Amino acid sequence: MGLLHAGVHSALQGAPLIVASEKEGFIVRMIQKMIPQAKIYEDYTEMVANEPDLEGVVITTPIHTHAPIIMDILKARENLGIFVEKPLCTNYSDAVKICTAVKRTKCANMVGFQKRYAATFKRAKDLLSTGEIGQPQFFKSYSFMSDIFRKGKGWRFDKESGGVTLEVGPHLLDLLIWYFGEPERLTGFRKRLYSEQVEDYVHAAMEFPSGLAGYADISWSIRNYRLPEVYVEVNGTNGVLTVCDDYVKLQLEGDSATTPAGTYLHRRPQLQPSVPFLLGDPEFCLQDQVFQDNLQTGRSSEPDFEDAAKVNSLMDKIGNL
Repeated sequence: MGLLHAGVHSALQGAPLIVASEKEGFIVRMIQKMIPQAKIYEDYTEMVANEPDLEGVVITTPIHTHAPIIMDILKARENLGIFVEKPLCTNYSDAVKICTAVKRTKCANMVGFQKRYAATFKRAKDLLSTGEIGQPQFFKSYSFMSDIFRKGKGWRFDKESGGVTLEVGPHLLDLLIWYFGEPERLTGFRKRLYSEQVEDYVHAAMEFPSGLAGYADISWSIRNYRLPEVYVEVNGTNGVLTVCDDYVKLQLEGDSATTPAGTYLHRRPQLQPSVPFLLGDPEFCLQDQVFQDNLQTGRSSEPDFEDAAKVNSLMDKIGNL
């Protein structure tokens, strides 16, 4: 992810990225090959202290390192913009500390929930906001990938820093909060299939203040999902809205305020706006473009640290199921 963001930001600003902090030899060699002009530090604190022209930092390190890195940067340079890959941190307690600290600074901040910038999920948000399917009644959703089918090693499999909720769940949980707000009740269960310390599968049923109810299934140990897939289906009083990475489908039983009854299917290429530079999915360019704009204005855009803290709160509750 660090290499991806480095490429996108270099293209958007029309000049190579100036500095990077990295300890892994393989990544260092890749940076040197891709961006030979970049100055590479082993210690990010030295990078922040010694580069006065630095405007923003993109953090793409393992999740359990996010909180200490963010806090160090906020203490050292309160006007330095910070973008951190999802999720914000490993737990809600650290998220609260980060949000409290950033309020005392001029830091433009953002978290990499790029699904909000994906054409299909953004279109679904617009359709829900305009009430196309009437009042939402219940939903089903999942975030699946076929990845873990044997015991694994590394921070993703440590009790304090890993698990499928932290690794695979954040995008889906952020979308649900973005669409419906924060749930007021939560039930469900977690299950270990191959891992010794962390969950490989989660089923979380939610109820919202509006009366909406639904569930999220999250797993990295389900077959036939070679590519990660996020899926949400919402049933309302006037129809059904289905959205995934590839399409958004609207089935209306009756006329809405703007759309006649019927079935409408829009695939991603039909909805996707053009981007100035394509590396990975278009939403990466769109969100990085917003972050660069924020560095100039000093403002934060969604999803910011406050938005991301809500995801940490929900993940903590799932972790206590």
